[in-house]
Amino acid sequence: MRTDEAESSSNYFLGHEDRELQRLILQARMYAPLTEAVLRGAGLAAGMRVLDVGCGVGDVALLCADIVGPTGEVVGVDREARALTWARRRAELLGLSHVHFVETSLEALPVARPFDAVVGRLVLMYQPDPVAFVRRMVKHLRPGGVLALHELELAATGLTHPELPLFHRLWGWMLPTCERVGIHVHMGMELVPTLRQAGLAVEDGVVNGRLGTTPDADPTEALVETVRSLVPHMERLGVATAAEVDIDTLAARLTAELRASGSILVPSLMVGVWGHRPGAT
Repeated sequence: MRTDEAESSSNYFLGHEDRELQRLILQARMYAPLTEAVLRGAGLAAGMRVLDVGCGVGDVALLCADIVGPTGEVVGVDREARALTWARRRAELLGLSHVHFVETSLEALPVARPFDAVVGRLVLMYQPDPVAFVRRMVKHLRPGGVLALHELELAATGLTHPELPLFHRLWGWMLPTCERVGIHVHMGMELVPTLRQAGLAVEDGVVNGRLGTTPDADPTEALVETVRSLVPHMERLGVATAAEVDIDTLAARLTAELRASGSILVPSLMVGVWGHRPGAT
């Protein structure tokens, strides 16, 4: 789920059906401790007003809500109504009245009341012009306010030890598929220059990831569900056929390989960077 008028030409191509939204929740559960560390490192604290750009089903907004507490406020924006329905339901179930979700583009969101912090996870990698997108995010940030972004470094993903032949075969299909649909596979490592080009003073950043330490861990399930979403595009681009992937048996085959080898899997590597908008606070 991505926001902004540029989304009509963005590269988010996995849709917003229930299974994809459920995959995003699973993925978010895996990334939650990593993203929370980025948000706290960036200085999010109680009482702050935070804008979550491309909020989707609400996971990052909910993390922010926990950090800023009831004296703060979190606004999540996205253009996908179905995803926002899920986000509102989740916030309601948690009793979080200080979280609000708005169906809008970033471009159409009023700038009248700037935020203390603007955040986004897995947003820039789908944008045709990440620098321009960050500049639009900065318009909603008060002088001295913080921008915090968390993005995948896809080109450095796919670590296992000992080696897993099936996993490396999968990654050999996934990475070129992502590249050929226009995803920025180096977005994680490009965050620092992107923020600087957009006029921000970069403060710090981290590289982090989750380990798949057991065959049935979240990273393994998240990997299989991501492959499932990519299969139609692999076929369309001639990267791999559905028969080659055999998605219905993939989880069992990957689990068996993990059990037999005792390997540790790092299915994704992420980079978090934060900086502030120059000017008096």
